[in-house]
Amino acid sequence: IPEPVREIYRQWRPSPLYRARRLEQVLDTPAKIYYKYEGVSPTGSHKPNTAVPQAFYNKEAGVKRIATETGAGQWGSSLAYAGSIFGIA
Repeated sequence: IPEPVREIYRQWRPSPLYRARRLEQVLDTPAKIYYKYEGVSPTGSHKPNTAVPQAFYNKEAGVKRIATETGAGQWGSSLAYAGSIFGIA
């Protein structure tokens, strides 16, 4: 992972790991179930984990603008966030 990307990741990573005790109870399982909470990222999802390196590599390649299709908006928000960091519109 390139250092500029790692530096940005430090804003929210590592993301917290929680134990899903209620789910364990509902499932009546002896297994310990854990999940990572990605809502601590700037856009509230896991999407910046991919958007940041994509924006970085596009900037390195000389790309000036990036565009995307987005459904619920989290990917678009993440790509806009990452693009703003690297100066890509």
